[in-house]
Amino acid sequence: MFFLPDALVGKLRRFWAHKARRREGLQPGDPLFCSQSRVRISKRRVQFAFRTWQVKAGFDRLYPFHALRHTAVTNVYRASRDLFLAQRFARHASPLTTTIYTHPSDQEMWERVRALRC
Repeated sequence: MFFLPDALVGKLRRFWAHKARRREGLQPGDPLFCSQSRVRISKRRVQFAFRTWQVKAGFDRLYPFHALRHTAVTNVYRASRDLFLAQRFARHASPLTTTIYTHPSDQEMWERVRALRC
């Protein structure tokens, strides 16, 4: 089972329509993204494209592809404030593994420390 944000559903439907127009499969074992020759894009090719897009966008720092997973888990935690939900989303065996994704921002630290009773 998987869960998606409501805002993604319309985009996913457009993507499925695009794949149908190109006569690409929509079955669970079919490739999610295909090359121009209609074969599965390799993991290395996706990583290379991600790096190329960062360079074209003018990023000061280039991020590894795994940073997308880190960002997704961090966003789930920040939106929910639920470590166990983030743990399940990340498919971690232990909530301790998930704590690395919960780093608070300076703003959050400031707000929480100011609210402490002394």
